[in-house]
Amino acid sequence: MNNWTTIICMTIILNFVGLTAALAETEYLLDAGDKISINVYGEEMDVEVRLGAAGSFKFPFLGLLVAKGKSVDQLDDEITRKLQDGYLVNPQVRVRIEEHRPFYVNGEIRKPGSYPYQQGLTVRKAISLAGGFNDNADEDKVFVIRDNVEQKVKLNARILPGDIVAVEQSFFFINGEVESPGKYAYKPGMTVRMAVSLAGGFTERASKSNVVVQHESNKNKKPQDTKLENSVLAGDIITVKESFF
Repeated sequence: MNNWTTIICMTIILNFVGLTAALAETEYLLDAGDKISINVYGEEMDVEVRLGAAGSFKFPFLGLLVAKGKSVDQLDDEITRKLQDGYLVNPQVRVRIEEHRPFYVNGEIRKPGSYPYQQGLTVRKAISLAGGFNDNADEDKVFVIRDNVEQKVKLNARILPGDIVAVEQSFFFINGEVESPGKYAYKPGMTVRMAVSLAGGFTERASKSNVVVQHESNKNKKPQDTKLENSVLAGDIITVKESFF
């Protein structure tokens, strides 16, 4: 590859990256909590405002304007058009997002709550800002709620302003010959014996030496024999077999 080809390729890549960033900003829709600024070049009518629940604000000459549900470009065009209608000849309007609305983290993390949005934020970074997973968290069951739609995500997934990151509690399951079979909260360091105790102990028909476990990561494999002193993992399915003697 010669130098000219390299330069052309790099130019294309840089243009694509810039275009992607621009599109992301254009497609972002304003909502309550966003802080925006509007500047009209050469005019004393600058406005900086944080949008309330209604997503509206007052602007000189134009009165009440609604920003909620619009992109920066759409709001810019609307203000320009209205100022041209009897107020200014050729208004140069610039609308900017000064501060995005927060995102939220809840569930099994150390410091649930709302946090200021940062460009390029991932689920992993969001959880880190919230103090990290707590001891009860299932790190494989993280969800993002966006526009009232919940979706399971990976830790490298991107976060948008207003998103809710939810971390589920980890569980294990125990069935067979225990007094109260079912689903129980997992605790780090838990053993099979402790799991049986949480489930009310063995029944009279239980075979204490015939207990099997199926790990969540090996769902396609047969359950494996286990001992009462062995550790339990999040998502395990423990089965206590019946004694026939």
